[in-house]
Amino acid sequence: MTFSSRRPAIFLDRDGTLIEDRGYLRHPSEVVFYRDTIDSLRRLKDRYLLFIVTNQSGIGLGILKHEDVERINQFVVDTLAREGVTISAVYYCPHIRDQGCECIKPTPYFVLKAAREFDLDLPRSFSIGDHSHDVELAKNVGAQGIFLLTGHGQKHLHELPPGVLVAENMEEAIDIVLKRDGPSQKKTGFIGKAAEIIKRGGIVAFPTETVYGLGADAFNPLAVARIFEVKKRPSFDPLIIHIARPSDLEKIVLNIPSKAKKLIDRFWPGPLTLVLPKRQEVPDIVTAGLPMVAVRIPSHPIALELIELADCPIAAPSANPFGYLSPTTAQHVREQLGDEVDLILDGGPCEVGVESTIVSFGEGGPRLLRPGGIPLEEIESVIGKVVVGAMNNEKVSAPGMLPKHYAPRTPILLDWREEDVANDGKRKVGLLAFHQISPSLKFNQVEILSERGDLREAAANLFSAIQRLDGLGLDLILAESVPEVGLGRAIMDRLRRASSIGG
Repeated sequence: MTFSSRRPAIFLDRDGTLIEDRGYLRHPSEVVFYRDTIDSLRRLKDRYLLFIVTNQSGIGLGILKHEDVERINQFVVDTLAREGVTISAVYYCPHIRDQGCECIKPTPYFVLKAAREFDLDLPRSFSIGDHSHDVELAKNVGAQGIFLLTGHGQKHLHELPPGVLVAENMEEAIDIVLKRDGPSQKKTGFIGKAAEIIKRGGIVAFPTETVYGLGADAFNPLAVARIFEVKKRPSFDPLIIHIARPSDLEKIVLNIPSKAKKLIDRFWPGPLTLVLPKRQEVPDIVTAGLPMVAVRIPSHPIALELIELADCPIAAPSANPFGYLSPTTAQHVREQLGDEVDLILDGGPCEVGVESTIVSFGEGGPRLLRPGGIPLEEIESVIGKVVVGAMNNEKVSAPGMLPKHYAPRTPILLDWREEDVANDGKRKVGLLAFHQISPSLKFNQVEILSERGDLREAAANLFSAIQRLDGLGLDLILAESVPEVGLGRAIMDRLRRASSIGG
């Protein structure tokens, strides 16, 4: 039986809810966040997908332009993102009420659109705003509405029907949300079901801060074998074992070098995998018969709770068919593996977006086997010089080391010049750009990893961007190089492996 964990959402009004209602805003300098907005939303800890749904009638009145609204929306989203709060999408209606459009609140046009695109659980969702139609919007889709007394709230309080949830501010609104959250994906919910499946020898897709993993009990060889079967993964590519606390290493490894202990103290939980001498009890199928085992502690709360409830280390590669793009959302897992997985836990988009950094402690001291979520420079600042790359003639000793890994179906060209790839109109060509678009070339579709040129944002967007381009039926994807510093090294590693001429 296959379970699917749909995510609940919170739909947030913009003016008077997230930011002060100061009329028709055109410039970010006019935006003032309520003092409790950011801290309150942080408390949700990825339990909900967040959306902004706002009416901007100034456009319909001829006072604002679309660019004005989009500029403010982007500023709000970017500001929240820098503080660790992710907005999944922003929807705005540009009409005035007497225009009779289908998108103006309380018509649930945008809410239903988000539900389709993000596979939302609307009965567990909320709408929060300072107008009565924000509450009515929730009612129209079977969600729960919370009326705020900020913004125009006091003015419209008399319009509310009996029984409506009312909050003084955003902090109080989030208190209400968390109290009504119920078991959700707790022990009695999907995480508990996932843990029972793991205990019974099943496989579960679950979120980590890097990418989604496909997990099984690390000490159950038959369960681990099923991972290889579902992924169609070569048996000589080892798996990473995920644990919940450093003391769990005693079950898995023979010894921990002093430099490895320093990395554990500094980076765990987090996107760092250590390759250490394994105990005999670890099945050979997990390590591809090698004497070393890859292990890490993920930082995602759902992953940690799953490991705790399953009461066993979980072996897990990325939850995708072997050689294809690593999934950074639950929807990617559904599209790629579907019913072959016993359960999919949805924890939202992955924060890091590329796999963990892998450091081996075999012969010759610490060695970087795979760039990833922790930059090499940060590792060397803790333990000193680290050798880069596998030893000559060394077997594949860690996940993701095969040269043709992470390849989409559409050919990717990494090393190219504009004069070599001028589009003659006969081919459909997409561009995977780092932070800007070349003005001299025309493309059927462009994905920009980070308009700000931020490597962390680019890394988080990488796999999703390639996924979108790969799904468009293009003949070719051109990829721009990024600076090979910090996370740029991991991005280029992935692009070379995905490239039709890379490796």
